[in-house]
Amino acid sequence: MEFSATVLILPQLSLVPPIHNYISMLKLLIYSVTILSCFASAACSEETATKDAASLSETDAKKPKHTLYLAWHNECLTGKTEVIDAKMKAFEQRLKVDPNDHLATVYLGSASALRAKASFWGPSKLKYLRRGQKLMNAAIESAPKDPRIRMVRAIGFHKVPKRFNCRATSIKDFETLLPIVEQKSSPLLINERQAILYYAQLAFSEEGHRDADKLKQLCHQLDPKSKYGKLTR
Repeated sequence: MEFSATVLILPQLSLVPPIHNYISMLKLLIYSVTILSCFASAACSEETATKDAASLSETDAKKPKHTLYLAWHNECLTGKTEVIDAKMKAFEQRLKVDPNDHLATVYLGSASALRAKASFWGPSKLKYLRRGQKLMNAAIESAPKDPRIRMVRAIGFHKVPKRFNCRATSIKDFETLLPIVEQKSSPLLINERQAILYYAQLAFSEEGHRDADKLKQLCHQLDPKSKYGKLTR
């Protein structure tokens, strides 16, 4: 009996993967590196912001708080979200050092309200605004006799849209502040007194308050050549 030989033909195996496999692996590698870079960048940005906030407080430690905080807050008036976020972190850093720094609390609240104005998404606007209101109210509750803290809330609440019902509180704050502003030995600086008088006359004018014109004149008389003096000519 003769056996016929059966030849099994196997496909040729290559030890070198096809070129498209290399391309896929390269794409995966690039994607992974990109994702890791994003996470690393976010972490570094947050760490840098925290360090910047800390270094700012160290650099300016010798400055009076009200001067330093006003300067930070004025930078928030640019309306740039990245600037506001950086200054909010600076205020938060100060509160980590001293949780009872009520002036930092009220300025953080005002900065948060400005962040709401700078936001484009409705829910974000409301989130920042509610936080701002809460912080400013908390600062007043903790230090009700501090005129600078009340000044920040009075002006901040005046700038909040009327539909959020902050105007009545703003008016009461201004009415509380006016006797302090008019004192010859006022603890407030000239520019602070003028800021209060300027925004008080705006608020009073909108509400039909009889003393609006009187406040405008007094603001101008304090320093006719200043920013608020020129605005009230």
